[in-house]
Amino acid sequence: MSTGPARTSKRRPATWLFAAALAGALAVAAYLINPLGTASSDYGARLWGRTTLAMPSGAMEPTLVEGYELVVDTRAFRSSPPQADDLLVYQGPQGPRVGRVVAGPGQQVALRLGELFVDGEMMPAPAGVDVEVGAGAGRDLPETPVPPGHVFVLVDHRDLGGDSRESGPVPARQWIGKVVAVRR
Repeated sequence: MSTGPARTSKRRPATWLFAAALAGALAVAAYLINPLGTASSDYGARLWGRTTLAMPSGAMEPTLVEGYELVVDTRAFRSSPPQADDLLVYQGPQGPRVGRVVAGPGQQVALRLGELFVDGEMMPAPAGVDVEVGAGAGRDLPETPVPPGHVFVLVDHRDLGGDSRESGPVPARQWIGKVVAVRR
């Protein structure tokens, strides 16, 4: 028989519960801090640098059809800005948009009868890309400068618009990422 004080049992939270709570808190903090600097509010884009997006419209047809699933690398432009012909996903006024980068900072862009000119030189369509240019209003654009920290994007179906001709060059704070794969 023991005559010492009675032991009371105190339960400590399980180690796994603490680890899960800590991991959750770190994930929330990383999401809020947005270390990849993406304009997207998608958790995959902010935490892992990759996200998927359903092609939001037919503006890039025939290259990208509405409803195609796009794989977007949100880290692509951390070390260098978008280059000509990159498919840029950016935050537009009503949500994500997709456009083809045609010019970067310091360049001049113009459209004459539907033909693209960058710094006065006519630019052919990228290999394997059919740019749709009809008789619509998007056939002409006066020479437009691209300011520092911006890119000029056009959609492949030029008559549909919804690109830099309407909203101006896209600033870096609106870039979400680069399309790196397409799932049909």
